[in-house]
Amino acid sequence: MIMTIIKRFFKERFFDQAAQNAYYLLLSVLPFLLVVLSIVQFLPVEEASILALLHPFVPDESFQLIEQSVQSVLYKSHGKLLALSVLAALWTTSVAVQSFARSLDIANRRLSQQPLWISIIRNLGVTVLFMLIVPMSLFLPLIENLMHTVIAYYDVLDAWEGWLYIWPNIKWGLGTFFLLLFFLLFYQLMPTGKMRWKEALPGALLSAFGWQFVSLLFGEYVSRVDYSRLYGQLAGIIMLVLWFYLTAVIIILSGLLNAECKRKGRSK
Repeated sequence: MIMTIIKRFFKERFFDQAAQNAYYLLLSVLPFLLVVLSIVQFLPVEEASILALLHPFVPDESFQLIEQSVQSVLYKSHGKLLALSVLAALWTTSVAVQSFARSLDIANRRLSQQPLWISIIRNLGVTVLFMLIVPMSLFLPLIENLMHTVIAYYDVLDAWEGWLYIWPNIKWGLGTFFLLLFFLLFYQLMPTGKMRWKEALPGALLSAFGWQFVSLLFGEYVSRVDYSRLYGQLAGIIMLVLWFYLTAVIIILSGLLNAECKRKGRSK
């Protein structure tokens, strides 16, 4: 099955579709984050918490670029920021959703027969759903802030020392579980036609763990190579695009895995 997936990836030119999806991700990331940060303002969490969730996966130069861009826009405008961000995020993110949906349909060898207006409404609905789901990941910073508050108020550092030691591992496990749920929903909603959660689970597992592993390796590689000598001030943008490309490759490979598992399940 692994060789079949690799052959399909190159033979059907999914690497080109990964580049297309990476471009749409680049267009949508800033408006999407601005909307999410605008929602976060109504929660008892600092705005930096949502960006901190990205930091372990995004290369340092690319993360600094995203952080500076978001903070610059947030501090310069407040009145019409949310409305403009919502409109931009809905359009760019729905285009990215549509692009990934086409890639997953091709992976499943199915073409969407839905009218254009239904596809637009569906993509917008999925986009809004993801915008509402992402802030839910902030329960991790909320728990962490609560622990710090309790420890500081009751002065029980010694009693909590064991938990504080293993908290990074617990935090990683909870974050990975959230990623798994996100990708499970992603692979159920995105392709045309019904896909049960059991059929979406293999790809969700590959995406949740594979994306973290590839991001970790890519981050280590980037930290050891000085791309600014080649790209100058564009190094951060180039690294961000490459990271988006690797993300799109993982998502498409996971979609191919789901398609092949589903096909083999039906052939039995």
